[in-house]
Amino acid sequence: MIEKQCALDIRDHALKAITELTQLLNTSKGGCSQEEYERIKRGIGLSIGKIQTDVLDIVYAAHPELNDLS
Repeated sequence: MIEKQCALDIRDHALKAITELTQLLNTSKGGCSQEEYERIKRGIGLSIGKIQTDVLDIVYAAHPELNDLS
């Protein structure tokens, strides 16, 4: 089982990464072609999905109390 402090650190970094990726999407809008934007948006969406399923879901399974959305 993941130690609680480690789980907190992982969660915080993962959520920060999601925030950064979201800001990247906002930054790219208007700065590239629509086709490029759509490709970037897809990549960001896939990346956020991987962070959720491969990182946050593991943390929340070990420490459900850390999930602010539940």
